[in-house]
Amino acid sequence: MAATLDSTLSYLLDEASRRHSQVDSDDDGHENASSFFQHYKYHLDHLDISSKNRLLHQLLCVRPPNPRLPDEVLTHIDSLYNGKKSSRILIQSQSLPPIRVFKRNPRPAVKVTLWRGDITTLAGVTAITNAANGQMLGCFQPSHRCIDNVIHSFAGPRLRDECFDIMNSVRGGRDVPQGEAIVTKGYALPSPFVIHTVGPQLTRGQSPSEKEISQLQSCYRSVLNETERLPSDEDGRKAVALCCISTGLFAFPAEQAAEIAVKEVDTWLEEHQETSITDVIFNVFTESDHEIYMSIFAKLGNIEPQNPGMLPSIQSESLSIARQWLNSVDAVLVTAGAGISAADGLDYTSATLFAKHFPGFLKYGLRRLYDVFGFTDWPSEKDRWGYYFTHLNMVRNWPASPMYDSLITWLARFGDNAHVRTSNADGLFLANGLPEERLSTPQGAYAVLQCMDNCRPEATVPSLPLLKDAEKVLDPVTQRLNNTDKIPTCQFCGGKMFICVRASSKFNEGPFAKGEAQWRSFRRRVMEDEKKSVVILELGAGMNTPGVLRWPDEKLAERSGGRVKLVRVGMGLDASVPGELEAAGAGVAIDGDIKLALSFLLQGQSSMKVA
Repeated sequence: MAATLDSTLSYLLDEASRRHSQVDSDDDGHENASSFFQHYKYHLDHLDISSKNRLLHQLLCVRPPNPRLPDEVLTHIDSLYNGKKSSRILIQSQSLPPIRVFKRNPRPAVKVTLWRGDITTLAGVTAITNAANGQMLGCFQPSHRCIDNVIHSFAGPRLRDECFDIMNSVRGGRDVPQGEAIVTKGYALPSPFVIHTVGPQLTRGQSPSEKEISQLQSCYRSVLNETERLPSDEDGRKAVALCCISTGLFAFPAEQAAEIAVKEVDTWLEEHQETSITDVIFNVFTESDHEIYMSIFAKLGNIEPQNPGMLPSIQSESLSIARQWLNSVDAVLVTAGAGISAADGLDYTSATLFAKHFPGFLKYGLRRLYDVFGFTDWPSEKDRWGYYFTHLNMVRNWPASPMYDSLITWLARFGDNAHVRTSNADGLFLANGLPEERLSTPQGAYAVLQCMDNCRPEATVPSLPLLKDAEKVLDPVTQRLNNTDKIPTCQFCGGKMFICVRASSKFNEGPFAKGEAQWRSFRRRVMEDEKKSVVILELGAGMNTPGVLRWPDEKLAERSGGRVKLVRVGMGLDASVPGELEAAGAGVAIDGDIKLALSFLLQGQSSMKVA
């Protein structure tokens, strides 16, 4: 698989280089672009697997559909995409509980479901919906998070090829009008078909006109009409997943769009009592959209009982392999990055979380917790510490986690043969009951403050007493610290203090020396013991600081001769292991929600189905 990826990247880089050099040989910009692609080609060996996968996605995203890729290259890409598909956690749509049921007699009822997640992971559906643009070729901007881009990136380049053929041979090069829908195959997607529809395009803050409302209504009717023409499954089931059309980059107001979607589906089902459609799934991706739809369904009434804690059945070849390893292992090393916190709701990329907990700091242009990293434009120390005390208080009061509890309970079975090494500073492992002697935190912890200048090794203090003292003088509206006396200062040099995390070269490692000693002891005693089989269960360690967890994890597995195996659980392109590890049967990647993955890895629930 590694050789296939490298050869595919080499072809695409050469092709991109030729394409740019042929545009205009006198254009320095194109000459520079050509050199850029060749530079990447000659340095492929220096890229890790995640960077190679990201490069593949980018090259395919920007590549025009004409000329066609050679059959050999397409076959290689098919192999890569099928390999990626086997690592994904696919959701069995049949197991999702309906929120409403349209009863018909004598025909079976139509189940209407509301589900929050990635539409490209839905298995057991006949078709998923894509909110496309009129050109129908997908998005050509790799950084865009639009659903059009996501669907094409998981379907593979054959989807763009089919769209290109349809637009030229069927439509004669004319754009698809707003409100219409076109069906294609799903290719590497778990759904056999994709229904592309073009919604109205608004500008942010604009109210939709009657024409635009009519266009959006037509989108949903067109999708259902196209679904009706598709074949049913062998068991007679025909399911369609509807995305939130036009509410992303096309800026249709989300609440109004949801009301239109639900009403149009209701009306269509009432008018088509003999429909062969058995399931309609309203798919949302954000928490705010889920709340909007829940509110709409609540107003309509007759909602089916919902169990938020119920997990869906899933399909994953990689999960099955990983579970077999964990069931027969002697020792476990858990390495945990930001992804595990995000899976528990403490998501540093969430604008919803920030707005909820930090409304007083929106005026600084801050929208996510990650935005505060490196932020220096605080008007005063009272504002800076108002934020950090608010942050510490939020984490301190974070609710107990069933996910962490399940993981820590499972680790207890291994006794001294288990260790957790985390780059997270939030202290959630300790808060949920992990013994301190089983933990190392090389990146620091919110539990400690340090002198920003690191004037001496002992210039640290516990944060909790200062936090409790400062809580009384935090303004409830501005979240600003009202009392200058509560601003932490270094007891030795009188300088500024900061949370003791590895944010600069002046990070004070002293408070975490004990944990590092525990880690070194575990590594010598367990990881290097040739009689012990070990699994490294890596959870949500992305590419922000790969030298802390990811790369050391890979080296530990590579050097063990197969005795140490790496299970990497993450989301998207970061959920991949080096080809050499995979080929040797010493590494497996799981792409999907960490909470869902752990529920099956640790408990072995019977509802898991293997691809």
